[in-house]
Amino acid sequence: MPDPIEEPRQDTSSELLGWETDRWEIDRTVWQHPHEKTPYGTTLVQAYEAAHPDGEVTVIDLMLGLDQYQDASQDFEDYLIAMVQSRAMQLAPDRVEPVEAEALLKLPKRAQLRVFDQLTVLASQVFDWMRAQGMDPVPGATSLPPLVTEADRDRIQGS
Repeated sequence: MPDPIEEPRQDTSSELLGWETDRWEIDRTVWQHPHEKTPYGTTLVQAYEAAHPDGEVTVIDLMLGLDQYQDASQDFEDYLIAMVQSRAMQLAPDRVEPVEAEALLKLPKRAQLRVFDQLTVLASQVFDWMRAQGMDPVPGATSLPPLVTEADRDRIQGS
């Protein structure tokens, strides 16, 4: 039997947690579980809500406030929040920044358009995945409704 003083037992719990965190950090599908605990102790939805308290408007709020998203399901919102939050926590290159509407609206129009384009890419992934799972993210829509109209896009790019 090993001597605990001469050969102290390795604490494997921190190694296991570290491995679990490392694995989570590179898993591009973690957003598909918005209400499961992350290695950081909260769910993705809880982490997002903590980062953006009540009253703070985010790009997701702006998106879901548009007419074409009025019928979007709560699941679509939760999965989209999980997607945006997981990409932010993982420091993924495709993360949406800034998330806060106030910071977004201070940017030049072309920079705002880039943020909306990034959000559209993530929202499309969520929409397509949900449809593949048999869910109806935005009832009546067979593809993700546009976040920015072509007329708005042309006006911004022309300026």
